[in-house]
Amino acid sequence: MTARKADLFSSALTLSLSVVMAGAIGACRRPRQSRATHPVASSAASSPFEASNRLPSDLFRNMPIYPGMTVVHVRKPKGGMREIMFRLDNAPALEKLIDFYKEGLKKNNFTITSSLVMRARNTWSCDFHKMGRPGSIALYPTSKDRSNMTLDLIYEIPTKDEQRFLEPVEKFDVIGPGRPGMIAQKAWNEKVKRN
Repeated sequence: MTARKADLFSSALTLSLSVVMAGAIGACRRPRQSRATHPVASSAASSPFEASNRLPSDLFRNMPIYPGMTVVHVRKPKGGMREIMFRLDNAPALEKLIDFYKEGLKKNNFTITSSLVMRARNTWSCDFHKMGRPGSIALYPTSKDRSNMTLDLIYEIPTKDEQRFLEPVEKFDVIGPGRPGMIAQKAWNEKVKRN
């Protein structure tokens, strides 16, 4: 049995290329990172929720809250917005809740910009604003018990007017001829050359 030299060369070349490629792929793998020996920071610091379920002080002063609603969680501010989730056990009909919020918002000088009722899903969403601060309400049944309702309130946190960011008020003490508030008239000199 004699083998041709070309066949031996071809199989040897394929074998050597396979070994080189396997080594190259193995070299590209990342080295294993050692596990951290220091304790992990507390989960409260990384949690998106506030430590307390109390209503924040930056909530609209006259925001209507349906009687019996409980705060599920209060999210930490993200950008300039904050979210509060409420739950109402054994909720009344959706229409009664919608009427309560529409009347409460109008009575407390909120301007409703849009409102959408989806009766098939038993949900309602409403966008509003008051003095330039926007907000929105989404009212929908909880996923576990459809007799309970969830209210998702998202609103803009008020900005603090810092004096260093405001333009200074200029008070001029220049007193000119004529009555105050009147523009002084200039007499034209006809002999002056004009361009």
